[in-house]
Amino acid sequence: MKKILITGISGYIAPYLSKALLLTGWADITGVYNSNKPNIPGINLVKWDLAQNGELKKIFDKVKPDVVYHLASVTPTRITTQKDDYISYFNGEVTGEIAKLCAQLDALMIYTSTDLVYKAGTDLREDASPLEPLTIYAQTKLEGEKKVKEFAREYLILRTSLVYGFTLSSYTSFFDVAYKSLKEGKELRAFTDQFRNALYVEDAADILVKLPAMHKQNEVINFCGNEYLSRYDMCIGMCDVFGMDKSLVVPASCEEFTAYPTVKELGLSSKKLHDYGLKTGSYTDNLERAKKYLPR
Repeated sequence: MKKILITGISGYIAPYLSKALLLTGWADITGVYNSNKPNIPGINLVKWDLAQNGELKKIFDKVKPDVVYHLASVTPTRITTQKDDYISYFNGEVTGEIAKLCAQLDALMIYTSTDLVYKAGTDLREDASPLEPLTIYAQTKLEGEKKVKEFAREYLILRTSLVYGFTLSSYTSFFDVAYKSLKEGKELRAFTDQFRNALYVEDAADILVKLPAMHKQNEVINFCGNEYLSRYDMCIGMCDVFGMDKSLVVPASCEEFTAYPTVKELGLSSKKLHDYGLKTGSYTDNLERAKKYLPR
């Protein structure tokens, strides 16, 4: 049985990934967290600040992973509270150190980057479409991509779209905030003019589980759903499926958001993903699947 190491285990995707791995029979899974210890029975948990990478080698030497899912990063929700040099160090340099350690152990590195590295457009393709990262987050995730390509022997880089679904950790997403507001009968402003190929978190986890066995060559893959949705569309869909008042969803423009630059069009091509035989569900069907995680 292969050994797996997951960074960012207390984040958004990792708890779903852990559940999916355990359901498929993986038994030797180690997750690294910093301050928020997750409740995920069945996996080994290691508390460590990845930014203190002087000791990072000890974790790799102890676990000796065959597959490393590097999901940890300074996310868009945190870039306004962290200094640029720390964001650059964590998303860039730490990723490079992990790539070097993966190479030393001949481990496959699966790195979640972001669709925000692209210049706005539609039918965005991994090997052909221009890049224009506008925020420190996107710039440093692209730097992380370069580090992975430079140092890892075997890798897959996943340019991840907007992920949705209820959180299983202390991480709070747009989806969680929207559901809570609408459930409490509060108005919610939602962008009508920003579109992305939103990816359901359980679909993301299922794909991540399958990818190691499918790895044939090092490459970049758009990690996304099939439907091109605005946040307004997503909120209206939530109201339809979860039985909430659609009049609470107020149309808004992403130009009202001024904390950092936003990109209006990020239409990703899913051809590579489909070439692997990997599919994602429809937004409505995935909301039905998400009902089992409805907050109590």
